[in-house]
Amino acid sequence: MKLMQILLSQSEAGAETYFEKVAYAFTKDESIQQRLIIEAQPTRENRLQSAGVDFRTLPMDRFGKLFLYNHFLKRYVSDFDPDLIVTWVNRASRKCPKSRAVVVGRLGGYYDINNYRKCDHLIVNAPDLVRHVVDNGWSQDDVSMISNFGELPEPLNVIEPIPSIPEGHRILLTLGRLHPKKAQDVLIKALPKIPDTTLLIAGEGELQEELQALAQSLGVSDRVYFLGLRKDVRKLFDLADVCVFPSRFEPLGNVVLEAWATKTPLVAAASQGPAWLIEHEKNGLLFEIDNVGQCAEQVNRALSDHDLVKGMIEQGSLEFEKSFSMNVIISQYRQLFDQLINKKMERRT
Repeated sequence: MKLMQILLSQSEAGAETYFEKVAYAFTKDESIQQRLIIEAQPTRENRLQSAGVDFRTLPMDRFGKLFLYNHFLKRYVSDFDPDLIVTWVNRASRKCPKSRAVVVGRLGGYYDINNYRKCDHLIVNAPDLVRHVVDNGWSQDDVSMISNFGELPEPLNVIEPIPSIPEGHRILLTLGRLHPKKAQDVLIKALPKIPDTTLLIAGEGELQEELQALAQSLGVSDRVYFLGLRKDVRKLFDLADVCVFPSRFEPLGNVVLEAWATKTPLVAAASQGPAWLIEHEKNGLLFEIDNVGQCAEQVNRALSDHDLVKGMIEQGSLEFEKSFSMNVIISQYRQLFDQLINKKMERRT
């Protein structure tokens, strides 16, 4: 199978990070010849090269983007002549050139379905996204729900320094854009009620100054470290005593899967995705969205109740291995791709 994956984005958000993980995973399948098309971006290129992924880049300088971008996009697709193309995020799905390939759009959020008119099939990663797509006019037969996997491939990691942690402190980790949806403010507000802990916040965004001011006003600024965008997530999970995921709005929640994969105790707000994934007190702890007191209470339980934590780690690991490991998810992708390619070939004969 000749597989092409297209990502036309400069962002380093969750969808783009998962795109890199899936691309790496497919390099392990010797029966698949894979090639990516990405926009020129040195940090992403370095990670993909380190992971042994074949890719082509589109120019992002002013002249190249204006006059050569679309030309190279069409040429790269034509030269590779793929059997199947996966388009990631809206722009790639909207700009995908015509070819003989089956075109599969991958959605990880409640995106505008008008961007996916060129797609033959859609993949979503959570049950409610199936509803979203079908409600917007797609046939149930043309939509597949394949969730994400939780592994953090080592070749995609870029090791960066870790701040000094006060002796005797336990480490809380939260990951995500510094955005109102991610609700880092809830966790910072809870921190005065969670003694002897240091909070590591991995992510960047427009709320950093506001969140820093909040930590200062609550007298916990010396216990909160803003790490910025990080690509050594496995190292951060290995350091963490508890992973906290306070998002107000989350269709799925890669952080949940990554916590299970790394056997890290997990506390999360009961937003859409985490509430689907987590069974309270079995494979994680849930608290009401925006409830600062409950957040503090559940984090303190995760720090102190060793028997509870041991059971949650065991159950989370079992759930991960059964349903959200790289082998399981990539096998589902591969099975779907084979079906779609065979179906298209049958129509031609």
